[in-house]
Amino acid sequence: MEYMFKFCNLPDDTLTVKMVNEAAGRLHCKLKEIDLESLDISDYNKRYFGSLLRNLCSNLQKYAYILAWSITKIDIPLNKLVFLDYGGGSGMLSLLAKECKIGTVIYNDIYDVSARDAELIGKAIGDQADYYIPGDINDVIDFLKEKSIKCNAIANYDVIEHIYDIEEFLKKIPMISDNNLRVFFSSGANPYNPVIKRKLVKNHYRCELSDREQKFGSKKRDPLEAYSKIRRKLIKDLNPNLSEDQVDYLVTATKGLIEYDIKKAVNEFSTRGTVTLKQKYPQYPSNTCDPYTGNWAEHLMDIYQLRNVLQSQNFQADIWRGYYGDSNTLIKCLAARSLNILIKNLGRHGLVLSPFFTLCGNVAP
Repeated sequence: MEYMFKFCNLPDDTLTVKMVNEAAGRLHCKLKEIDLESLDISDYNKRYFGSLLRNLCSNLQKYAYILAWSITKIDIPLNKLVFLDYGGGSGMLSLLAKECKIGTVIYNDIYDVSARDAELIGKAIGDQADYYIPGDINDVIDFLKEKSIKCNAIANYDVIEHIYDIEEFLKKIPMISDNNLRVFFSSGANPYNPVIKRKLVKNHYRCELSDREQKFGSKKRDPLEAYSKIRRKLIKDLNPNLSEDQVDYLVTATKGLIEYDIKKAVNEFSTRGTVTLKQKYPQYPSNTCDPYTGNWAEHLMDIYQLRNVLQSQNFQADIWRGYYGDSNTLIKCLAARSLNILIKNLGRHGLVLSPFFTLCGNVAP
């Protein structure tokens, strides 16, 4: 099983695992032949998708793991199954789903440039998804309602740590289907892995306090100014009569808030002298987000609270440990496989070593 993590927990549905592994092998061959420079896609995806291609085997192992667990033992024929790649980004998960001959594959991303590029890449290799939906969860719900489509599985990687109000998002998930729904949301923002946490906290402070330079392939949706500087401008525009000390206080108090919530906080402070609207998960004070879009800088969250929210929506939900894919060097491969053995055998404590976690669940009967 070349395209499955080594020494990890896999479904006991061996036919599905074999089918996904073989599809990943075919997709690998197609993607090795793709010429991104010849495609009319953005510089952002020439850089980002290109980076995925440079370590293609490891990335396919990750997406094969996610897909295999997303579709295993669903009591629906594969050619009738509806799979939603929410926040699909590069579209690699959608490509793999189409290569598996899943009946209906739906790609979504809030960034319209990514949605357009993913469609072009899909066309180029003959694995185009059935639908491409730019927008957020509300746009997806509206589209599915209009088309009378009910999803059976929804999955993603490195998405939930960017959603502004993740708990509200999870409460809306049941609206994409009324039965037989499985969710599998994997995220590299693992707060239990100290190495990852230290790296992400450093990135939080960089986004919060430092301006960034325009680089080739940067996402045009992302601002170059420090988030604190953006909030300062917004606050001063909302109430020019504030003193510098008051502005300083509000810049700190509104950290992790989107523009419309910043407006609420400034209005409350202007009338009552207090700010009660605060970001969630105070145990991770470095968290910060883009004030314009609410896009979090790798949000560190209480992942078991996320599980509780999903359970409150009639899901049987849990947190799973993630594993390491093979690398391009023998030493790194051996290290990854050794870590995978530890992660698998340590149970819940394996999250301390895991490169990602997964919030997974099925609609409770």
